[in-house]
Amino acid sequence: MNSKFIIVCVLTTLLLVLRPAMSVAPSCDAVITSFAPCLSYLKNSDSVPSTSCCDNIKVLDQQLPEKQDRKSVCQCIKLAIPIIGTVNNTRVKDVSNRCGSKLYEIPPISPDMNCDNVV
Repeated sequence: MNSKFIIVCVLTTLLLVLRPAMSVAPSCDAVITSFAPCLSYLKNSDSVPSTSCCDNIKVLDQQLPEKQDRKSVCQCIKLAIPIIGTVNNTRVKDVSNRCGSKLYEIPPISPDMNCDNVV
């Protein structure tokens, strides 16, 4: 067998095996930037989430395979509440469904939101 082919197969296998271990939650800045286009929907200004909101939610969803990553994102949202302000928590639960994403369920956004409950 060609040695280059074997090396490519071994490297591909290693990448597939190690990929979950390389998971890193996005920075808080990236999380806030991802949610920014969704705020008009979450605050009842728009009747549906914008395309950019949905695109960002889908990308964020792909970056959160581990529970700890999702908890980190929750903490970022909690820290941003003074900037975000009041939102419609029914829409917070609904945004991933409307965007066709499997995003984990975000707990109700409030100053006392419990990020330990993230699944």
